[in-house]
Amino acid sequence: MIHSVAGEAEHEVSWFAIRHPAVLRLLERELAAPDGDAFAAGLELACRVLGGRTPLGDLRIDHNTLNSGMVAVRSGRCDRAMVRSIRDQIDALPVVLTPRERQRAAQRRGLGHGAR
Repeated sequence: MIHSVAGEAEHEVSWFAIRHPAVLRLLERELAAPDGDAFAAGLELACRVLGGRTPLGDLRIDHNTLNSGMVAVRSGRCDRAMVRSIRDQIDALPVVLTPRERQRAAQRRGLGHGAR
């Protein structure tokens, strides 16, 4: 049973990396750290939104789209309810993030900058 769950997770992350290389590179660039917790949190949340059989599963995100999103995030143009939802999801993950890592992971999801 554990092997099949691990296999499913591996397949999902592999699919995500093939389908969304720009997102994966953004996560690596922005969240990489020796302990890997912030990167893992960002990858988990990105897979929840873009991976699997969701309506967003067919969406492709390129560098231009990511850059536009990061400009919006860094200028504080974010929906506060969505920001709270992302932070709640981060808090529920089985990783320990510093406050700075938590903020960065929320931002890299395209949300969180400047809103509480």
